[in-house]
Amino acid sequence: MNAGITVRVIGVVVAALLILPTIIICATAFTSGTQVTFPPDGFSTRWIDEILGDRRWMRAFGNSFAVGLLAAAFAMIAGGALALGAARARGAISTVFTAVSVLPMILPLVVGAVGFYLVYVRVGLTGNVLGLALAHGVLGLPYVFVNVLALLRTLDARVEEAARVHGAGQFMTLVTITLPLVAPATVVGGLLAFISSWDEVVVATFLSDARFQTLPVLMYTQIRSGVEPSVSAVALIVTVVTFAIALIVSLVGPIRARLARRGQRTPRSS
Repeated sequence: MNAGITVRVIGVVVAALLILPTIIICATAFTSGTQVTFPPDGFSTRWIDEILGDRRWMRAFGNSFAVGLLAAAFAMIAGGALALGAARARGAISTVFTAVSVLPMILPLVVGAVGFYLVYVRVGLTGNVLGLALAHGVLGLPYVFVNVLALLRTLDARVEEAARVHGAGQFMTLVTITLPLVAPATVVGGLLAFISSWDEVVVATFLSDARFQTLPVLMYTQIRSGVEPSVSAVALIVTVVTFAIALIVSLVGPIRARLARRGQRTPRSS
């Protein structure tokens, strides 16, 4: 077996390991029985209809969506600002900006969860949308930072210099030149931050209570007493939303690439 075939086989195996569990759990959402079985015991949408009519699950869905939107907004603002700082700074300052921004991606989630919990208990931010959104915003910040910084480092500084030569101040240059160029990268990072929040359960478990739960937390609570078709139906809904956002990311990506090429550094003529 040559190297090319070996790589393809490994790729297929890895893809199967990643995709098959998702396909199986989503398929079981359409069972007509009362137990989770694969293949499903008949075909029915009864469990999906039941979830959509259950106020507890719909409240958790609303909580997850609200937290995700606020977390994405925070990550876009803070991550974009830190990326601008890291791109414009030099030496140790740029290194510090980068280290701080990617730390949430490196730090174990359970460590961050305990840290957030100890702080939030003191200030009364547990069990509400704002507190969890801020925590998830910090976790999603690296996605924005990495995307925006990568684009900024490909831009030709002479584009901004030309705007200043024509009378634009630093603020106007930022608003009219820099931010429009990095907007697609910021949006991509924000969408990834939303997905990160939408799927997150460790930090959410620490910061939730009986009155406030997100979908992943409520799913985790339910499966502790056994996996039911209703949980499979929720898993299907979570997966559909995740893949829909991933599709949007794939559509925004080419726009980001075109803007990067437009503002890319060009060699100076000698």
